[in-house]
Amino acid sequence: MLKQRLITAAILIPLVVWAIFASSLVTFTTLIAAVAILAAWEWHQMIGIKSPTMRVMLVIDLIVVLYLAITQINPYFVISIGIIIWLLATLTILAYSNNSLSERLSYLFKNKIFGAISSILILTVFVVSAVTLKTFSETGAFLFFFVMVTVWLADTGGYFAGKRFGQHALARSVSPNKTWEGVAGAIVLASIWAAAFYSVTSPSTITWFEWMLISIATVASSIIGDLFESLYKRAFSVKDSGNLLPGHGGILDRIDSLLAAVPIFTFLILIMGSV
Repeated sequence: MLKQRLITAAILIPLVVWAIFASSLVTFTTLIAAVAILAAWEWHQMIGIKSPTMRVMLVIDLIVVLYLAITQINPYFVISIGIIIWLLATLTILAYSNNSLSERLSYLFKNKIFGAISSILILTVFVVSAVTLKTFSETGAFLFFFVMVTVWLADTGGYFAGKRFGQHALARSVSPNKTWEGVAGAIVLASIWAAAFYSVTSPSTITWFEWMLISIATVASSIIGDLFESLYKRAFSVKDSGNLLPGHGGILDRIDSLLAAVPIFTFLILIMGSV
């Protein structure tokens, strides 16, 4: 399993770096949209939509919504919708982190219509946020690279700290293996990276303290994104969203944290005037 993970990562990392720094905005947008479409396909399979015809129709719906959101709608409005969605997701996770989901909420998560609408909204917000971040003058690519590395390091720090020191469950009813010690490890490793990144780039319109707050908020939101997918997995008794990436599960499993972290990071950068 570890060998598969390393091989897959060795192939994907150069492609991701190229997509961020070397590709044009059109190519970048196309690639991000393609990732969202693959994630949507897995999401719809996970929630029990078995008909290939129905899943193709939902993918077409996503493509139409993505096109309209990118070309016709103010991106700040789309990102604001995302903030509301993730605030609601946070409140839900906090309410049921150590309690079983209520019958009504469990029914909601198992509802295919709710799942399909959620997937389209969340993936659209993710794509629009990523494209908006990429267009931030000459710093856009570096900012997008920063948030991706932050999430990856948070995941790594959380995994090893949780495995070594984990004793206090973070959200026992949602994801039993996650611990508060893991959260601490995620924040520590990501904060070291954030401090190093700031010392090199030195953004002129944002203070070091503000930058660290944004980074910690990004880590927190990445955890929420992960837990939100776990709610779906728990509702449908699914371990992985798919098996497209050997050793890593599905596309959705790899980007679940980014689905929340990218919009939150983009929103905070916008309101702090770091454009």
